[in-house]
Amino acid sequence: MFKKTVLYVMSAILGIGVAFALSWLFMLTTVMGSGMEPALPDGSKALIFKEAGIGEISKQGNVVAFWSDVYGEEGEGSILIRRVAASEGDSVEIREDVLYVNGKPYAAHMKEPVHMEDMKKVSLRANQLFLMSDNRKSTMDSRNDAIGIVDARDCIGKICFN
Repeated sequence: MFKKTVLYVMSAILGIGVAFALSWLFMLTTVMGSGMEPALPDGSKALIFKEAGIGEISKQGNVVAFWSDVYGEEGEGSILIRRVAASEGDSVEIREDVLYVNGKPYAAHMKEPVHMEDMKKVSLRANQLFLMSDNRKSTMDSRNDAIGIVDARDCIGKICFN
């Protein structure tokens, strides 16, 4: 009887320890809004790897999560999930509905052509990210002055599964 009790207690402690470690490394969130459709539909779940380093977060094409206190389709004070279009050392500009990264058109993950306001060329400094919605109709990304250029250190982490 004593051995069974010890085994149960040890199993419970191990389970709690594993749960704590996983919650320290990962965070589960629900995608709200259409900004990342079709990759992440409204209402889907996304797993955020919170311990991704800045180098991993900053890679073009990665999908990252960050806190935003801007009121938008996702609500106010919510987690926004967006794709890295450009990072440190890159230049970005929008001309005639086309996003240019380092002088080349960036159309990755774009569902359909949409109107985008022109934006003067900006060079990104250390740890800066230019984040875009996959659904370009959603402007709650770096094109919006309320979001702007995001500091990679302010990101919660990288989306690893959805």
